[in-house]
Amino acid sequence: MILSTDLKDKLRKFRKNKRGYYSVLVLGTLFLLSLPAELVFNDKPIVLRIDGQFFFPVFKQYTYRDLGGSENLPVVSYRSAMFRHFCAGKEPVVNTATLFPKENTDFDPDALPDASAADAAPPEPLVVYREGKKREVWALWPPIPHSHRSSYTSDTLERQRLAGPFARTVDGRRIPGAIEERHLLGTDQFGKDVLARLVYGFRISVAFGLALAITSALLGCILGALQGFFGGVADLAGQRMMEIWGALPQLMLLMILSDFLSRRGEFSESQHVLMLFIIMNLTSWMGMAQHMRAQFLRERNRDYVRAARALGVSNVKIMFRHILPNSLVPIVTFLPFSVSAGIGALVGLDYLGFGLKYPAPSLGELLSQGQQHLQAWWIMVPTFLTLTTLTILLVFVGDGVRNAFDPRYK
Repeated sequence: MILSTDLKDKLRKFRKNKRGYYSVLVLGTLFLLSLPAELVFNDKPIVLRIDGQFFFPVFKQYTYRDLGGSENLPVVSYRSAMFRHFCAGKEPVVNTATLFPKENTDFDPDALPDASAADAAPPEPLVVYREGKKREVWALWPPIPHSHRSSYTSDTLERQRLAGPFARTVDGRRIPGAIEERHLLGTDQFGKDVLARLVYGFRISVAFGLALAITSALLGCILGALQGFFGGVADLAGQRMMEIWGALPQLMLLMILSDFLSRRGEFSESQHVLMLFIIMNLTSWMGMAQHMRAQFLRERNRDYVRAARALGVSNVKIMFRHILPNSLVPIVTFLPFSVSAGIGALVGLDYLGFGLKYPAPSLGELLSQGQQHLQAWWIMVPTFLTLTTLTILLVFVGDGVRNAFDPRYK
């Protein structure tokens, strides 16, 4: 790709701004490292070999029949007793008598057994085991065998929920720390790994903020360009619409729409993120549209625009080939700040309980847990430091970009 001389000069000025340049490198490196989080923080093996056949549980959901069994039961956990029995040669089988009990047509209420009796028969298990062949199993596990939604019972920890990372001694008795189960930052109030939720939440927040900034910039460019270029009725109608829409309390609007749509049905994690993304795009474009409107109002009467019209160039080409390249300074300058605003909006909604629903990873939800359990410093402190560092890096990037694209800055 051949860059123009002017753009090369701006990039050179940005690189000379050490604070902004190194902030981009640090932020980009952290985001790239968080992308393959499933290969580092996961309760599923990366590679699983059973009797010489390879499987990849991180990327696909398997059933026991896929792994060589006879039942079409999903493998819920690869650390469960059921999976250990399966590897040892005991086939898990659904107990049809428990799943589909026979109906008793001669119902006699006096013949019902007393549930409180000591000799009451225990309920039949849903899954029973039958003898099968022992399997040769080899697995490659991630370094941290916990994901953001892992739930299990530990034999080492005294308690699974709100377990601190370090061991401590109480009344002469040693209480093991969660780090012994490879919970490097302890567990939250539901027994989930804090570090895994922090990394997954960081990835979702940065990706959400980037996507929201890009789409809001595109919408703002298009609508602001139409207003500024054509003026007249188009500009008047657009301004009145933005004044009415902008007068609404945006936070309350986001909370109401998010809560209403969440109550309408069950959403998966990805669907919920997409729903929040669409809702926030309803209001995030207005600031960029105002800036682009002002740029197009100023540029449409310049000599090069009049010359293009005299040559018969279409309005679309004049807008996006001639005026837009000369109006990109607000877009590029405000993009890092838009990313920061998008991340802050998502974290704020999650903190208030109107954003991503648990167990979806969320920095705002971790902040809420940290506020509720102030004694669990391993939740609040890392989350606060992550958000603070992320915000500072984005501000440094925005400051460097603004200085590089500002012709008055030396």
